[in-house]
Amino acid sequence: MRIVKIDRLIVALSIFSGILVSLGRSTQVYPQQISGNGNLGFLPLLLLFPIGIVLMLKWIREAQLRFLSLIGLSTSTTIYLVCGILYQIEQFSQYQVLVKQQVIADRGTIDGDYLTSITSMPSPYMNSQYFNGNTLLIYWASILLMASLIAWWTREEWQMSESD
Repeated sequence: MRIVKIDRLIVALSIFSGILVSLGRSTQVYPQQISGNGNLGFLPLLLLFPIGIVLMLKWIREAQLRFLSLIGLSTSTTIYLVCGILYQIEQFSQYQVLVKQQVIADRGTIDGDYLTSITSMPSPYMNSQYFNGNTLLIYWASILLMASLIAWWTREEWQMSESD
């Protein structure tokens, strides 16, 4: 069965992306440390994104999901993405405050520019906010949403080609 092979590939890709998220989280730097390793998981995860979409699209087509199923899948993943992203934004801002408080407690009064630089988006001090369970679910929900939307938009083409 072809769908079993696609299922195995999706599971393997899920495990691999989970390992990359764990790797990214392990590079977390704390304020008392001097420097960080950067954000090692971003590039491989970005490269795996289109592969995940292709595999998910093949799975959707092999499973022969109906129109209402695709609409339901798209709607539910969109709802999760909105809620997950709002939750992540809130957690990110709370963690920024925590890191700033830790740095000030450890070093006393400190330059505001330094505090902003270590709590901004690309900082390795914030890796625990980029690489966690919620962001992994957001990543896979994005893949699922893109694949379901592509399947929905192109459904007539692949349904007609299967009937030939």
